[in-house]
Amino acid sequence: MPGEWELVNSLNISRATIQRAWQAAQDEGLLYRVTGKGTFVAEPRSRDSGRNAIGFIIPEYRGTFALALLSGAERVLRKAGYAVQFASTDREIGEENRILQELVNDDVSGIILVPARGSLYGRVLASNELGVPIVQMDRPLSGIVLPCVASNNYMGGLQAMNHLLELGHRQILFVARPHLDLWSVAERYRAYQDSLRRVGIEPLEPLLLGGDTELSSYDAYLQQHDEEVEPLLERLQQGDRPTAIFAVNDWMALKVYRAVELLDLKIPDDLSLVGFDDLDIAQYQNPPLTTVAQNANLMGSEAARRLLALIEGEEVLEILTLIPTKFVLRDSTASCI
Repeated sequence: MPGEWELVNSLNISRATIQRAWQAAQDEGLLYRVTGKGTFVAEPRSRDSGRNAIGFIIPEYRGTFALALLSGAERVLRKAGYAVQFASTDREIGEENRILQELVNDDVSGIILVPARGSLYGRVLASNELGVPIVQMDRPLSGIVLPCVASNNYMGGLQAMNHLLELGHRQILFVARPHLDLWSVAERYRAYQDSLRRVGIEPLEPLLLGGDTELSSYDAYLQQHDEEVEPLLERLQQGDRPTAIFAVNDWMALKVYRAVELLDLKIPDDLSLVGFDDLDIAQYQNPPLTTVAQNANLMGSEAARRLLALIEGEEVLEILTLIPTKFVLRDSTASCI
């Protein structure tokens, strides 16, 4: 490169500006300096330098579900000779955009993504210009045609509802956060509605607890703020209170346990309860929680296999791959008297 003063004179800009620009270029690996010899343009980075890496993006890494997703994917990718670059978006679309662009700049071979909740507005993913194979996991985004591997949330919801109906329950309440727009939640809610209508019962209005923002499971759900369950307390004190609750997930089921405790009621004597996910915490509740298990490990490994097929140039024949759920019977449900 020409010397600093030569550039100052030829470009008519300050030396400080030149130095800042050169420092930035050095930080990005575009230039390097040799003491006593000058500044040189670095050799272009090989386009194959990131071709043995896969990006893995998820809203958060806390909890066994997220770790199982990563474990399933990493095992398949490692066997195929790929390293995994993983990152958390903290459930923010802006952070998701930044990480996606950073992975593309790193020239990764492909990306597995659990999208942050939200619309397509302002999403890099919606531009279709990232130029790398991408497989969604757990929750497909409406309006984006990309392969997705997810649990069969609808069938899992039917499993939960069929169990309650077989026990004789008809006053069944669906309890969730106000996230009915999220595909996985919408599918469970659809199963709730369809199950009741099939036996001639009009579904109750869902009871939505908490704020609209999708929060961290540990930070939002494990912090027991009793004011969040006040709407549920009110509902359970009404004369026509439900005999059973289908909680959208196991974390929400914890809030039901808390509400029942505050009202001095008993599960399942006064209220049957079914969750969804089968997290580690489910089996340690009092009584242990009946729930629907997701196979997160299989979901992760299947997403990895789908991505490897895309990288090899295989045609996409199936957009949505659904992983079966498993009903787990424990002690939180009983026959309706």
